[in-house]
Amino acid sequence: MDNYILAEINEFSQRENGYLALFCVRLGNFCVKADPQAMLPATIRLESAEYNFEDVAEATRPNDYTFDVTPKNENSLKAIIQGVAEVHPEFKVSVKIKEYDGGIKERHIIYTMPEVNKERRDLLNDTCKTFHKECVAKLEWAYDKRLADTAQLLTRIPIQDADNARKVFEKTYNDAKENAEKLLNAKLQEIEEGYQRYLAGKGNTWKNSYKDDTEVDVSSLI
Repeated sequence: MDNYILAEINEFSQRENGYLALFCVRLGNFCVKADPQAMLPATIRLESAEYNFEDVAEATRPNDYTFDVTPKNENSLKAIIQGVAEVHPEFKVSVKIKEYDGGIKERHIIYTMPEVNKERRDLLNDTCKTFHKECVAKLEWAYDKRLADTAQLLTRIPIQDADNARKVFEKTYNDAKENAEKLLNAKLQEIEEGYQRYLAGKGNTWKNSYKDDTEVDVSSLI
């Protein structure tokens, strides 16, 4: 197959995958469970400089519905809370103290995912479906544009190569649509599971041995 056509196919595949990646990130920011992707958009501002979340903190998931965040520097705790609150005001936040042998104390930020009541379920479902429609529209636009842009070129190469190229374009597009549908369905199932968990009265609170940090008034930081 012509090298130029191969380059067109590769570029088209990258574009389709890019739209899928964006859709995946957008879904990840709707946290029913504690999805690590949710922290990626947070910008932490320290002394007039901006940092990514992973530059200033480490996060673990003690259960499916909780982030246990440890600042890499004690002085960045307040900035981390403020930065995360800008992108996820819905997270429930508290500051706890973990005590180690020898009297060493370490402050942790505990983020608990909000429960999925009916109102939140409906909002999340509607928004996820809207994002899915936007993603599919972009996938289709890129497919139609690629066919239009290569139409003349495909008339100048062997018929079999041109047919194969069109089939690859079509398969790439169809695979991307199918993957977008799978991502949507998985998220809708997660939302429904969260709603059923709410109806069953199962809270998302993580039971731990940490002590409350009475020195930090979290409400004044968010």
